[in-house]
Amino acid sequence: GLNLDPDKGSSYDDSFRAGDQMFSITVNNALNPIVFLVGKGTLQGTTRSGNTLKFLYSGASTSTKAYVFDLMSDNVAGNKPWLKTRRADGSVSFNSLQVPLNIIATVQAPGPAAVDQFGKFSGPYAGGSWQVIRRQSASVDPVAHYVVDIALGGGVEYAAFLNFSRGCAGYWSDVLTGVNPQLVGMSEGAYGGVGGVSFMFGPAGATTDGAYSGAMSSPGSVAALPTDRYPVALVVATSNLPFPYN
Repeated sequence: GLNLDPDKGSSYDDSFRAGDQMFSITVNNALNPIVFLVGKGTLQGTTRSGNTLKFLYSGASTSTKAYVFDLMSDNVAGNKPWLKTRRADGSVSFNSLQVPLNIIATVQAPGPAAVDQFGKFSGPYAGGSWQVIRRQSASVDPVAHYVVDIALGGGVEYAAFLNFSRGCAGYWSDVLTGVNPQLVGMSEGAYGGVGGVSFMFGPAGATTDGAYSGAMSSPGSVAALPTDRYPVALVVATSNLPFPYN
């Protein structure tokens, strides 16, 4: 609610409209996995139950693909000749039945766009743009993404893993929402596609979403964005990777 103490839980209420859809990727018997994405997604955390690890993503879709890499292990089945090497303690250091991780590029997230007249960044990345994913209606909340594309070799499909992510406050004008301006918490992601990789900010999982009555740029701007460090996307080519792996 407007003009209420933001530090009090009584100032908030669950939205009566549907929010962003959450997608999950489940991995069994994982040791220390990392996920490379083709298509949008911002990691919102993980949950573990026994030997099952689940990665939770917002800002994704049913077309998002995940390539999961883990430490070499001894639990990969196969009926062909293979090579395994072990450390002194008996743990596996190499298993030819597993596809090795081959990082072909690293790309640092760009710095933010220019500061607007209200002291906010006009976007979290220079050279990017705001994208309207969904406008608000009686049944759904608005969703907007900010995306910047980084070109690599043409004609090649890439997948990307972000080594850490940042958050920021997103100020969306009614040009993006279709209704009153919104203040929304956003989180960062990186993903690959044909010809390059992209960095994105989308609504954070379980974010607050409220009307905003202050000064802001159109179509949107961001604030509270860390700029003392920038994440790096690790990049792989998918052409030699099995999909689905199983």
